[in-house]
Amino acid sequence: GNLNYAIQHTSGEYILILDCDHIPTRAFLQISMGWMVEDKKIALMQTPHHFYSPDPFQRNLAVGYRTPPEGNLFYGVIQDGNDFWDATFFCGSCAILRRKAIEEINGFATETVTEDAHTALRMQRRGWSTAYMRIPLASGLATERLVTHIGQRMRW
Repeated sequence: GNLNYAIQHTSGEYILILDCDHIPTRAFLQISMGWMVEDKKIALMQTPHHFYSPDPFQRNLAVGYRTPPEGNLFYGVIQDGNDFWDATFFCGSCAILRRKAIEEINGFATETVTEDAHTALRMQRRGWSTAYMRIPLASGLATERLVTHIGQRMRW
């Protein structure tokens, strides 16, 4: 709902979406915009979610940082595969979207709890391409407690 409200009150051709605790690198747009400018059919450029703080598993298990964050599986293997098949998921943050594509599908999906992935699917069904760039360009805070970590992953 908030994104749809923002669409009505802004006018830029592209929309960069970041979680409120994510800090983009200075070069975020320089690195990620090239494909979208070159290929007018790309509606979404997704980059990985990266966390500079340890998640509860990393912080509390004896193996600590030797245990890779589970996001590495999704943002490494799965999204790379999705990109290969032009089926990249929108993950709600760390992404650039083309306003024209969002307007063509009548805004961001709001009828499901996976509104971000549903939004990407709507764009793909309308013939838009989606892309994934496996370069962390923004960083945020990982969940601090196991209960919030599990709750977040259940929503995802």
